[in-house]
Amino acid sequence: MKNLNVDAFLAEITTSFKKYFTEFKIEFLLRTPKSLKCTIYLDAGLFIAVRYNSRNERIDFALIQNNQRIFGYDNLKEWHCHPHENPSAHIPCDKPSIDKIISDIGIVCTAIKGSGGHHG
Repeated sequence: MKNLNVDAFLAEITTSFKKYFTEFKIEFLLRTPKSLKCTIYLDAGLFIAVRYNSRNERIDFALIQNNQRIFGYDNLKEWHCHPHENPSAHIPCDKPSIDKIISDIGIVCTAIKGSGGHHG
């Protein structure tokens, strides 16, 4: 697959977010034609840190709650998932689509809200 440029990557993320989330806010920390760092706010104390580099196809999605990663996907060395049950674990996986990553994040967010995630 051809490396997506930042605009194409962002367009794909935005499309998926609109599908799975009613509200979100994207804050750009770094945006160049080749790389992107942004934070996508979902709720108080709940956000996704997104990193993308089109030069080396490095992709990182981390769902953060109360400053702790609680779920994520990234491809450092190889594609793997950090499951919600044990976010420090690395579970090897095939390369997920952006849509699958964001759908899975949505599932985790629903589970958190269902369990009445405690604040502070």
